This record gives sequence, structure tokens and C-alpha cells, in this order.
Amino acid sequence: MVDLSIFFDESGKKQDKPHLMGALSIPNNIYSLPTLEELKPVISEKEIHWKNYDGDSKERRIITKIIKTILDHHQFVKMNIIYYDQSIIEEKSKNFKDVDENLCDSTIYMKLPERIVYGLIRNYGRLSSINAQIIIEEATEYKKPNVNLKEQLPKQLNIQAIYRGENFKIIHSRYASKGTEVGLESTDILLGMVRTIVTNPSYTSRKKKAQIRLIMTLLKDERFFSFLKQIKYYEWSSSHQLTEVSFINYLQLFMSTNYSLYME
Repeated sequence: MVDLSIFFDESGKKQDKPHLMGALSIPNNIYSLPTLEELKPVISEKEIHWKNYDGDSKERRIITKIIKTILDHHQFVKMNIIYYDQSIIEEKSKNFKDVDENLCDSTIYMKLPERIVYGLIRNYGRLSSINAQIIIEEATEYKKPNVNLKEQLPKQLNIQAIYRGENFKIIHSRYASKGTEVGLESTDILLGMVRTIVTNPSYTSRKKKAQIRLIMTLLKDERFFSFLKQIKYYEWSSSHQLTEVSFINYLQLFMSTNYSLYME
């Protein structure tokens, strides 16, 4: 039996595009190692948000330490990400206002998280048995009565396990506040970095340049490149199809655009 911890978060809401949701899975025996436990006081001393990182040296040291520690165990860590366009869901949901005025939130905060987490725990094989817990970044959107993500997500996934004959079980789900879970901080930072990579921004500000520079510095570690290229990245668009996109294409384009920083 293998026990997994799965950490769920998102990057970009409402008008702050692009919208990304993602989850990170880490085996519990890896997550409880002293090297990861030692990060707890690090993440509690200063609140880190990738979107606000502008080159501050203390934040840079914390982000680097978190990523490097995860990379020490990257063979055991998996990540799934979905890009979606909230405006499309909002527009489509208008046709259902007469039957369910909350359908937009339900679609975004129930269906998409289910697909993300399901991708991390399926297909382990008939001889495997997976018990998992889900830890969700605490947010108002998830706690709305029509969403209730902490309760509904494990329920829907366990239904999937029965329906599809998968050998996993979600045994626990909870919310966690900022600065309390290394797994959530890692998910938040990685989602932010992926967002920067896929948008591939120009040096329009000090903040963007600092973010790009830090990613390119970390990419000098072959383990980081290896981890990023293995991310399962999906795009949901107006065609209403969830399409897997090879993330290495985004990654190579980003790296070539910023090659001068890689050579520093």
C-alpha cells in the first residue's frame, strides 16, 4: 500500500489570465523526510507569492531552497496542470441560470479539480493500492455551499474509483492556510513558474525580469528541467476538449527566448 499526499492550488482568477489549476502528489514517506520537515520554519517566516516576487534576496533564497529540496526527490513527485478560460465557462453557464445559477462556480471548482487529481492517482496498476489525502489551499471559492470542495472532491473521486475499477481511495481531505504546508507552497510556486513559462513575457518590468531570471537560473540544474518537462499539462478551450499539450514545447520556447540569462 502506498500513501500519497496531494496538494491542490490555482494561479490566476477572474480577470487575471491565464487561469491555471494544478496539483502535486508526493508519497507520504518522502513528504515526512527531515529535509522537507526542515522547510516548515522557512515557509512560515515570510509569506511567498510568486506573482509578487520582484527579486527580493530573502524571497529568492526561500524559493530556491524550496525548489531545490523538492528536486532532491523529484523522481517521486508528479504534477498535473490544467489551463482553462473562465470567461468561456461564464458565458456558457448563462444558458443554465434558470436551472442553476451557481453552475459556473460548480464547473470550475468541482469538475476541473476532479480531473486534475484523478490524473495523479489513476493507472497505478491492478497490483497497487493507493490511499491518498488531499490538501487544498484555503480559499473562499472552495468553501461556498454549492462547491464545498473539501467534501465533494474526495466523494467524486471515490465514485470514479468504483466506476472505473481503479485501485485508489481518498481517505481524507482538508484545507490548509498559507505558510503551513511545504507541499502547498511548492505547488503555488511551481504553478506561478509554469504560468510565467507559458506566457513567456518580455522584460516589461523589474518584477517580470526577476521572475524570468530566477527560473532560468534554476533551469541550470538539469533536475529542474527534467521535472518540468514531465509535467502533465492540459488545455481546455472553446472546443470544450481537454487536450494534453507537451509542456517541453513551452519550456524550450521560453528557454530559447531567454537564452542570454541561461548563459550568465
